[in-house]
Amino acid sequence: MGLIRGVVFFLLLLAGIGFAILNDQPISLKYYFGLVSPPLPLFLWAFLFLLVGLVLSGVGAFISKLGLYSRIRQRKKTIVELEQTRDRLKEEKAPH
Repeated sequence: MGLIRGVVFFLLLLAGIGFAILNDQPISLKYYFGLVSPPLPLFLWAFLFLLVGLVLSGVGAFISKLGLYSRIRQRKKTIVELEQTRDRLKEEKAPH
């Protein structure tokens, strides 16, 4: 499995290098309200937006994970309360 992962990584690396070599023309991006970015090679813009997408998806996954941990903590509290109620009811029902 490690060999396959290494080969795939190497192929993606070669594709990225090829993309960078073929797309080295500087371009400026135009935004709303007349804003213009500094001219950078096209491959840098592509890699920059890829990086921004990875960071934003990581932040979203982290926030989602925090919410799940909160739910788990709440469910564990409920389980403890239900077990305590069950034990109390068993003691009340047991013949003395």
